Amino acid sequence: MKRKHLLAAVLALALLVGVLPMKASAVEDAPETSATSVIVIDAYSGQVIYEKNADEERAIASVTKVMTAYLATEGMTLDDARLDEKYTVSQHAADSDEGGTSLYLEAGQTVTFEELLYGTMLRSGNDAAVALAEACADGDEAAFIQRMNDKAAELGLTHTHYSCPNGLIDEENYSTARDQATLARAAMQNELFAKVVGTWYIELGSFQIENHNKLLQEMKGECIGVKTGFTTLAGKTLVSCAERDGSRFIIVTLNDADDYADHQALYDWAFKNYPANVLCVEGKTVTTLRIGEMQVPLTAAQTLVASVPTSADNVIQCEMTLPSQVSGAISKGAVAGQATYWLNGEELGTVDLLYSTIVVN
Repeated sequence: MKRKHLLAAVLALALLVGVLPMKASAVEDAPETSATSVIVIDAYSGQVIYEKNADEERAIASVTKVMTAYLATEGMTLDDARLDEKYTVSQHAADSDEGGTSLYLEAGQTVTFEELLYGTMLRSGNDAAVALAEACADGDEAAFIQRMNDKAAELGLTHTHYSCPNGLIDEENYSTARDQATLARAAMQNELFAKVVGTWYIELGSFQIENHNKLLQEMKGECIGVKTGFTTLAGKTLVSCAERDGSRFIIVTLNDADDYADHQALYDWAFKNYPANVLCVEGKTVTTLRIGEMQVPLTAAQTLVASVPTSADNVIQCEMTLPSQVSGAISKGAVAGQATYWLNGEELGTVDLLYSTIVVN
């Protein structure tokens, strides 16, 4: 099949998808926080809603474990057989709590992958995080740390460096609010990871594990993760994710003495001032493409949702990139082009457009 893509620029900003209702008042200012660094993003689109010192490199304490668990669960399913695999705790892992939070593992103890995963993310066990890293890298913690940094580079976390899997005080282990929001957004798309960090309490074997993230209780039914942290160097660090009325946001605060209250205030502000707007729905027609005498419906490959401010004069526009000519047989579900959605010149997201039927021309 030969295609010529010519239409992008012309269709671009001329295609009006929707105009939001006029509002009498502008978006309210974000509430003040005690955080040194803070960012609020739309978990669906990645759109930044609010930020302060979001690119300042800081120690992140146990928020480090988000990357540890993200790598550990990569490619795994909710009922993955690996969860039941057993590992022997090394002396190094058992000694890795260094007075911090711990699962109280002992050298030579047999534990499952699942116990280490929940112990790392709920109890924030420093020993569990090292044991989990060793379990993922054939006992080689250093190799796992290299994987952490490789994954950070892959995700575009340009102000992040990991030197340990648990986040204990270490000036060579640092990140930014923006980088951690990007990581959390990626991690929360993993069903197993999301299930773990959204669990308040679980009993596994001889372990009774309660989540340190109090937002799961204080915002019950809305907060769905992800991780707390504290060291004297980092202060209180918190990455959280919450959803309400179709909207989902991720908030990161670094060095925030009143982190839980600040997150709740920021969520109330974000949900009120940036409600969810469904741009397109998976399987639903976005546009049609004329091929010969046919008008072929093109459907969205996925659902796109973005948070749109409640202020006046907001215009959502859609830029289509479509073939001007199509020849040969076309399979149902083949990619025809893309639709990119914009809010007042700011990109909200891009979705593939699929042929809804077989076409022979």
